[in-house]
Amino acid sequence: MKITNEQAEYLLTLPKKVVENNTLLDELTIEQQYPFHDRFELVSERDDDFSFLWEIKQSKKNSIRISLHCQEDDSKTGLLRVDYNGGHTNPMEVTEFVPEKFRPYAGKSFSVNEHHIHYHVEGYSSLAWAIPLSVDEFAIKEIKQGPDFNHTFAETIKLFAKTIHIETAIAVNILLL
Repeated sequence: MKITNEQAEYLLTLPKKVVENNTLLDELTIEQQYPFHDRFELVSERDDDFSFLWEIKQSKKNSIRISLHCQEDDSKTGLLRVDYNGGHTNPMEVTEFVPEKFRPYAGKSFSVNEHHIHYHVEGYSSLAWAIPLSVDEFAIKEIKQGPDFNHTFAETIKLFAKTIHIETAIAVNILLL
């Protein structure tokens, strides 16, 4: 599925609900475990032409990815992903479709310590472009290991849900160690 930057923005801002067993959920409780990996199907009551996949993934090395993909048939197009403790390299080539905020980061290699956020950019492979979280509006800039890790991880999940306009109320049962 090829979509424009404007279509991607529209899809991000559509109000969405979690779907489970063909039922739209008004609330969802996520049971946090380690390492965490879960996927949720989302739909919009406003525009049911699209379905979405919300994925939260934590590796044993504490790389954390929270992503939203628009699904069409068997294909999926990435719309947004936040990466903590994961590396990435942006494309070198800048086309007319690359938004201005990405241009200073052409060819940038993010180390595992440079937390970043990916956006859809028209004409590139899925989520090929990222910018540092330090320059983005996403409020949780890092998730540090330590006593506040599980609480911050839970807050990050809820912030991402809010960012992608999930209307299902999200609660997270924090892992107690």
